[in-house]
Amino acid sequence: MAQARIDYPRDLAVRVLTRVLSDRMPLDEALAGLPADLSPGARGWLQEVCAGTLRWKGRLDLVIDSTALKKKPSGWLRKVLLIAAYQLIAQERTQPGVVVSETVSEVKRKEGEAPSKFANAILRKIAEHGKQWRELAPRTGGPEAELAAWASLPDWLWSRLVKQHGAEWAEAYARASLERPGVWIRARRTEWKPGWAEAGPVPGAYRITSGGAIPEREGFAEGEFIVQDISSQLLISEVAREVRAELGPGSLRALDLCAAPGGKSIGLAWSGFQVIASDRDEGRLGLLRQTVSRAAPREVRILSKPQLAEVGPQDLVWVDAPCSGSGILRRHPDVRWLRRENELKGLLEVQAGVLKEGWQKLRPGGYLVYSVCSILKEEGPEALERSELQGYCMKSWELGPHLAPFGDGFWAGLLKKP
Repeated sequence: MAQARIDYPRDLAVRVLTRVLSDRMPLDEALAGLPADLSPGARGWLQEVCAGTLRWKGRLDLVIDSTALKKKPSGWLRKVLLIAAYQLIAQERTQPGVVVSETVSEVKRKEGEAPSKFANAILRKIAEHGKQWRELAPRTGGPEAELAAWASLPDWLWSRLVKQHGAEWAEAYARASLERPGVWIRARRTEWKPGWAEAGPVPGAYRITSGGAIPEREGFAEGEFIVQDISSQLLISEVAREVRAELGPGSLRALDLCAAPGGKSIGLAWSGFQVIASDRDEGRLGLLRQTVSRAAPREVRILSKPQLAEVGPQDLVWVDAPCSGSGILRRHPDVRWLRRENELKGLLEVQAGVLKEGWQKLRPGGYLVYSVCSILKEEGPEALERSELQGYCMKSWELGPHLAPFGDGFWAGLLKKP
């Protein structure tokens, strides 16, 4: 069992979950703080199991409490049971007997004989009904808290989704958000076709179909592609087509106001725009520069926020505003549990400010894209209504993991300035 703990370090996984759930640390930061001497296999296992456990946590809590009945585990024990329950219910190619044995041994080592017997009883029951728990249907008309747990969403977010989109839409979104997202790339050139990915529904889009580190892929160092979700690729492709159809094929200027990490800026540059990229968060400019220097060093000009005062009116301004991240729960499962309902008011104020700034940078007859990786209406269409710009919106997009092309959740509107 000692070797199993090296290969599958459950105690480290519990530490990561504690940092996210108790210390409110983003998952990426918690994983970055792991010991440097971890093997690649152990690090990959931790990434998968921690992300999956957070993605399924609401359903897993429901499973554990239903199985444990009156004696509800807490603290370290609950977290190690959450990890095992995720493996038994949702993880592919898992041997249930091995998961139970490893977890029980870890509990015995850490907590003692009695807790290990308790863990053994719970996990064996969960293992017997893993498929049923995975395919569990929502109880129509059941308690709101139970429905939110089924959806693996905090109560406040589940209630908002049902109220704003309806129960059927919310259930479909919740189901899709429990699955791992695909990894998509955007190619610089149409003639460049990677043999390790399959073509997608947008020109230049490819879905990775084989394992391996992305920086080691053919074409990465040369800047032949960037990693970009299919929803973002769709938006960039359609916006570029719409704007060029109206303004003509000549050289067009575009400003990406909230550009980091750089995917939109590069996508616009590869679509033929002269791009200025900036970000309201000065600390993210380094990430923006790193991305641009590899894939579009000559096509994208990066400016700090004070330097934007020198920028004249633009043909296209893209405002990808800071938001709740409610549309990217599949890709960033920690957001489910880190974001709080009382944070929305501050976000709405930030969105209003950056939207106003973007509109001021737009020339008459130019176009503005307002987008958020959120599925909450107050951050999407209602933001335009509050800004009194709704009347200038020519087209809008609602995207999500349960809607074609099944990428991240976004709302975006294309506005034309009179």
